[in-house]
Amino acid sequence: MLNQYPQAMTIAGSDSDGSAGMQADLHTFFTRKVYGISVMTACVAGNSYGIHASVSLPLDFIRQEFSDIAVDFQVKAVKTGMLADSALIKEVVKDYQ
Repeated sequence: MLNQYPQAMTIAGSDSDGSAGMQADLHTFFTRKVYGISVMTACVAGNSYGIHASVSLPLDFIRQEFSDIAVDFQVKAVKTGMLADSALIKEVVKDYQ
């Protein structure tokens, strides 16, 4: 079933109320009949009133996410979201080449 749909990846943070970030990207993919794959970069605590805290995930964890996805999926498109700092941006560029 997986290979019946194009596969796209979101590289983004997790938004706790689901209105943005990875959750919104995956919902959009689903409505377009695209199988969504994700690399989580950060977690955000917030609600409709605002963002109250955020934490970036360690680069070694993000590297592992990329590695595990690469051996199992045929990603045809990538959408980026929350890339919190230059070290993370460089890691994403390096891992996805």
